[in-house]
Amino acid sequence: MQAVTAIAETAEVVQTAPASVLIVDDAPANLSGVVESLVARGLRVFLALDGTEAVQRARRAQPELILLNVNMPGMDGFEICRQLKADARTRDIPVIFMTVADDIERISEGFEFGGVDYVTKPVRIDEVMARIKVHLAIRALHWTLIEKNRRLENEVTERKRIEQQLLESREQLRQLGGHLEAAREEERRRIALEIHDELGQLLTALKMNVSLLMMRLTSSSDLLKKVTEMRELVERTILMVRNVTNHLRPAALNFGLVSALEWLAEDFGKRTGIACKVLMNASEPVLSDAHATAVFRVVQESLTNVARHAYATRVHVSMTKSDAGFDLHVSDNGCGFDPAGAGKRDSYGLLSMSERARLIGASLQIDSAPGTGTVISISVPLNSAHCGKKDDPNFDRR
Repeated sequence: MQAVTAIAETAEVVQTAPASVLIVDDAPANLSGVVESLVARGLRVFLALDGTEAVQRARRAQPELILLNVNMPGMDGFEICRQLKADARTRDIPVIFMTVADDIERISEGFEFGGVDYVTKPVRIDEVMARIKVHLAIRALHWTLIEKNRRLENEVTERKRIEQQLLESREQLRQLGGHLEAAREEERRRIALEIHDELGQLLTALKMNVSLLMMRLTSSSDLLKKVTEMRELVERTILMVRNVTNHLRPAALNFGLVSALEWLAEDFGKRTGIACKVLMNASEPVLSDAHATAVFRVVQESLTNVARHAYATRVHVSMTKSDAGFDLHVSDNGCGFDPAGAGKRDSYGLLSMSERARLIGASLQIDSAPGTGTVISISVPLNSAHCGKKDDPNFDRR
C-alpha cells in the first residue's frame, strides 16, 4: 500500500498537464459517480459505448488510460484490448478492465491481451480512483523515462561526434607534425649541403691560398707569424663548419644508420666525457632516408637526455635483429627515473621520441626506475614500403 501511495503521489509531480481517461461501457450511466470523481480531480473524460467507437476514439484522443468494461454486446472488452494493443498508435495506453465478481477467473485472459489491472463491479469510487492514479503515475514515469533516454541517447551521440572530431583533429595534428618534421629534416639537409658545398669550399680555398702565401714568406718575415695564425683560424673555422654541418645532418647518414650512430657515439663521448659504445648484434638493415633519420634522432635525443639528467658514466647503443625487423636499445648506468611520473610533466624529449617512432610505424619503450639506470628501446618493422624489404638482396637473413 505504501508503494501504491508513493507512485500515486509521484503522479501529481510528474503529470504536468491534465490527464485524459477513456471509459468504454455500454451502460455509462452506471459509472456516473466515477465520471464525476474524475472530472472533479481535473481529469478529462471521454466516453465510448461499443468496441468500434472505443478503438476509433482511442486513436484520435490518445488518452493516458482506458477504463474498459469486459462484458459488452458485440465486441467484448478482451477483443477491444487486443485490437488496441495491435495498433502502434494505442498499444502503450494502459487498460484497466471492469468486470463482475463472477468473471474474476477470466481476468488472466485479459492480462494476456495486454491489460494492466482490473476492478470489480459495482465499482467502488475510492478503489477505481486509486488504481487510475497509480497507473497514470506509472505512465507518466514511463514517458519521463523515455524522454530521459532520448536525451541521453542524444547526449551520447553528441559526445561520440565530439570524440570523433577530437580523434580526427588529433590525427590531423599528428599528420601536420609529421609533415613539419619532414620539412625540418629536409631544410636541415639543404642547409647542411649548402654549408658544406659553398662555405666549406670557400674555406678550403682560403686555407690553400694561405698555405701558398706561407711558402713564399721567409722564416724571418714578420708576416709569417700572422699568416700562420690566419691558417690556424681557418682550420678552426673549417672544423666548426664541419661540426655544425654534422649536427644539422650527419654526413655519416649517407653511408647508413650504423655509420651515423658510430659518429654520434664518438661525438657524444668527446663532448660529455661519458663512455659511449655502439654494439652491433645484427647486420645493418636497409632503411629509407626518412626511417634512418627518425631512428637516428631518437638515439640522439636519448643521448641528450643522458647528458642532461642521468649522471651516467657509461652508455651503450646496441642493435639486435627481431622477427619483424630490428630493435635498437640505448642503455645507461645513470640514476634512472619514474617513466609514469615523467609522462605527467612537460617531457617534450620523450614525447618527441614517441612521435618520431610512431611516424615510421615503430614502437618506443622506456624501462627505468630510480637508481637502476634507463633503457630506451625502439622496435622498427621492416615490412613498410618506406624501408628495406626482406626480399631485398642487401637484407641480411641471419
